[in-house]
Amino acid sequence: MIDLVKNILEVVKSLLGLSEKLAAAKRQRRENMAALFEKISSCLASVSSEIRMGKVPHGKCYELETYAQELPDAIRVEVGDDKATELGNTLLSAHRVERLAMEINELAEEDKEPLLKDIEEASGRFQALANIVRVRP
Repeated sequence: MIDLVKNILEVVKSLLGLSEKLAAAKRQRRENMAALFEKISSCLASVSSEIRMGKVPHGKCYELETYAQELPDAIRVEVGDDKATELGNTLLSAHRVERLAMEINELAEEDKEPLLKDIEEASGRFQALANIVRVRP
């Protein structure tokens, strides 16, 4: 399950590497991408917050799954079919955050923290990506 966190980070790092292509999109497409990236960021922040409180983030699996399914269409024009599908599938493979939360909550505190930091890092990177894509004139 820890691979889920790595997969989410892999997706956002890949997208950040493609940020110039994403930011070159027409204004409405950029706005749509930015809104999706912000939703993913918010979902991940909520997951981390709930895990920190010892809770299971119910409903977040379906939310993240939906965003993963939307991702390819949001970026396909800018990055190509293959890359868009690959990134969507990688994010989709990481949507089981409720199960991840249950496993993290069973860990010792010192083992939880690196995983939570990675989730929070991914959330921050998705927010940064939204900002980068949105501010392009």
